Amino acid sequence: MYIKLINPKSHGLAAYDNNGSSLQTLNYLVHEAKREGEDLGVFFNQDSDGLKPERVQQDIDSNVKGLTAKDSKFYSLIISPSADELAHIKNDEQLLKAYTRQVMELYAQNFNLKGDQRLASKDLVWAATIHQDRSYRGTDNEVLAGEAKVGDKRPGLQTHVHIIVSARDRNQKITLNPNGRKSRFDLIDWQRKSGQQFEHQFRYTAKEKEKIKVKQRDASRDATRSIRIGERVEDVNRNVPKSQRLDGERVKEIAVSRNFDKTFYRSLKRIETKAQQGKPIDNAYYLLQTGREQPIPSKAPVRNLLHAFQRAVNSGTGKDIKTEEIGERKSRRNGEMEID
Repeated sequence: MYIKLINPKSHGLAAYDNNGSSLQTLNYLVHEAKREGEDLGVFFNQDSDGLKPERVQQDIDSNVKGLTAKDSKFYSLIISPSADELAHIKNDEQLLKAYTRQVMELYAQNFNLKGDQRLASKDLVWAATIHQDRSYRGTDNEVLAGEAKVGDKRPGLQTHVHIIVSARDRNQKITLNPNGRKSRFDLIDWQRKSGQQFEHQFRYTAKEKEKIKVKQRDASRDATRSIRIGERVEDVNRNVPKSQRLDGERVKEIAVSRNFDKTFYRSLKRIETKAQQGKPIDNAYYLLQTGREQPIPSKAPVRNLLHAFQRAVNSGTGKDIKTEEIGERKSRRNGEMEID
């Protein structure tokens, strides 16, 4: 079982730009279906079949409350069974729909929320469509070898499922990013469980080539990684005051403890950007260790002094002037949970 989260940057912005409306993505999926001679109106979700593209667009594009212009509004997923897996279920569209609905249950459950809460598919806004054919692309080995032309249909069973899912839950209170921190959404774990779901649901024994392979980090490159990290720390230190300079060895130790993961490098990049912009980089080590900015300390003592001062100034005037809550950010997303 091959299940993938589409990366818009590597799959063509024209089809998968997910920072705005879902119209481009849906038009692409409809175009592909038309080229394959399929029904243009076949989308489905957890509860319904036969959804029209216009309905799907309305559902996705209206479920963006709380997102900024730069935020991803939706994500695109692909479920692509092997030819043997498709043959096992006799390429049955209804069975593939039932499996897709279970995959989306696993997708929802895979998000780690505060307070040990768990989502279900009914809490998501998503739709899917089934395509029967695949075409050769210019980068395929068969095309490069001259054995096939771009646009030719691939032989054999090629049925696969395209899914579009909102970046917000149905109540528009939680932001759901499957491409963020592993602690919030473990992509590999979801892919593995989805493969196991097919085996359990259809009593299928997966071949080794059909199982999720976890790519092991090449530890032989760690020395080179450490050298490069040291160089980046030196660049940061040249752009910040002495009081904010980083200890290169400590940064390397954090990198090792995190197995040089994406979160560490993303955090290091954030620190580099701040240094270049002349912004303070307090709590840098906390950021590198956790991938999160350290919470701002409470300013309650300052607020209490201001209250006392104002009471003294205004005593006997009959006025009750409210002191601004210094240090507390006012947020229109009060009470929301962020999954990033």
